[in-house]
Amino acid sequence: MKIAIPLTEDNRISEHFGHASKFFIATVESKNIIESNYYVAPAHQLGSYPMWLISQGVGVLLCKGIGHKAVELLDSKGITVFPNVPGYNPTEAIEKYLKNELTKVDEFCSGGNSCH
Repeated sequence: MKIAIPLTEDNRISEHFGHASKFFIATVESKNIIESNYYVAPAHQLGSYPMWLISQGVGVLLCKGIGHKAVELLDSKGITVFPNVPGYNPTEAIEKYLKNELTKVDEFCSGGNSCH
């Protein structure tokens, strides 16, 4: 399984999915990270981030703020989205996910600056 996390330039979890400058993608087997890489985010256009994650074979997205349309697109392609992930360290976020310590909530950004 591949897990993706949107990041800022300084490798912290981005406050908003659509503002990420790069992504951390980890391959997990038997609850262990066996491979991980940083990728420069594609040019940001409507739907470009979700479509890129789909093309990378991602199965889970851990993020903070994310819009409803992005979640709908990701869900429709079988990617499980966990918004409102606490903290800033991507490895710690994955470890929390693997220990079932993250709660999947349906709280999304409505756009603009009100959600981040």
